[in-house]
Amino acid sequence: MLLLSGCAPGVELAAPPPVLSTQWSVAPSDRLAGETRTLAEAFGSPELAALVQRALAANPDLGAATARIQQARAQLRSARAESLPTVSASLGTRATTTDDRGSSPFDFSVGSAGLDLSWEIDLFGRQAAGRRSARALVAASEFDRAAVALSIEAELARAFVQHAVLRHRIGLLERNIASARELERIIATRLRLGAATRVDTGIQAVEVRQLEVERTRLLEARDRTRNAIALLVGEEAPVFSAPETAFDSLAAPAIALVQPGELLVRRPDVRAAEARIAAASGDVARARAAFLPQLRLSASGLGQAAALGGPIGLTAAIGADLLAPIFNRGRLRGELDFSSGVQRESVELYRSALLQAFREAEDALAGAEQSRARVALLDQIVEEARVTARLARLQYVEGYADLQTVVTAEGSLVAVEDARAVALQERLDAAIDLYRAMGGPGIAAPLPPRTVAARN
Repeated sequence: MLLLSGCAPGVELAAPPPVLSTQWSVAPSDRLAGETRTLAEAFGSPELAALVQRALAANPDLGAATARIQQARAQLRSARAESLPTVSASLGTRATTTDDRGSSPFDFSVGSAGLDLSWEIDLFGRQAAGRRSARALVAASEFDRAAVALSIEAELARAFVQHAVLRHRIGLLERNIASARELERIIATRLRLGAATRVDTGIQAVEVRQLEVERTRLLEARDRTRNAIALLVGEEAPVFSAPETAFDSLAAPAIALVQPGELLVRRPDVRAAEARIAAASGDVARARAAFLPQLRLSASGLGQAAALGGPIGLTAAIGADLLAPIFNRGRLRGELDFSSGVQRESVELYRSALLQAFREAEDALAGAEQSRARVALLDQIVEEARVTARLARLQYVEGYADLQTVVTAEGSLVAVEDARAVALQERLDAAIDLYRAMGGPGIAAPLPPRTVAARN
């Protein structure tokens, strides 16, 4: 059988690519030294911290990821049990009835009990390879859960910031609407005094209505953001209340950077892809070992009594079987080729995850730098627009400027204040993206209580 089974076919496994980048192309000026904090700590927001805790406890995507960990651990237990002996027991008896009045109506004539024991010795590491693959899949599922938690934290922070920005923009718009209505009242007064025309009042009325229309759009966007936060924290939108956080209380946090090579151990999605390479390599080793003979030891014992309560006769047998594949090498070759293809695919997926991580980090770094520059420029523009709008209104009231000048100045102020709020949101979003791209606070964070309970 050893001659017929021959040697297992050789397989060349694909190797993960090395990291060539040694530093980022953009070095932000606000690099923070030391250990990375969570987003809630970086923003200094207890409201965001409370939302993150609620999401970790009730988000359905995170719950599904936790369930997949449980499934992977069950598969690992099955792989470990494969190397243990198999024990089976049997017990039987036979009862007969008779019409003979002189004997018992029931006769328990035969009783037997048996015990079988079998154990496959892992000569060529097939079972060990299966255990390695199962352990790697457990690790991959745990890294997947960490990636989901990091994504939820980032998306929750983004929605939290957006909700605060929308509240701020609505406040700006309401202030501008009040100012536009006051100007509309002034124009109406001037119209009664003959110092303004009907065209002037119409122009200002249109301006006020346009601002009110924009307010309805922002209110709708705020409601949609609140509903998105409710989904992230795993609560029903109709009964969910988003925290009313002041936008001015949110400052752009400084995010600690790591070198490109460190993403291999910090990013949970990259670690999950790496673990799947190990799992696929174990499957290849398992499929290759299937070509080699298997040694199985067995023992059985049988006890039998002619009648219930009578003397028991015992028999026992011990044997060993050496099994080798002969006629199913085509099927085994197909399974080996399939496992090899999966291993090569896992390497390419790992490479894709690594390239995606580098891209996200570079995008976040560029976004952090450019958004900071935009905010600085818009701060100057907003200050100048405020002065211009105030002077234009005074000149119009005193009769030194026409209405078009006032409308233009007021419209410019509204536009640049709104643009500044959007730029501030982009700066905060860039910090969130950078936090996520750097792998967050690391992947060694404790699991929530329900995950620990599931593990126990």
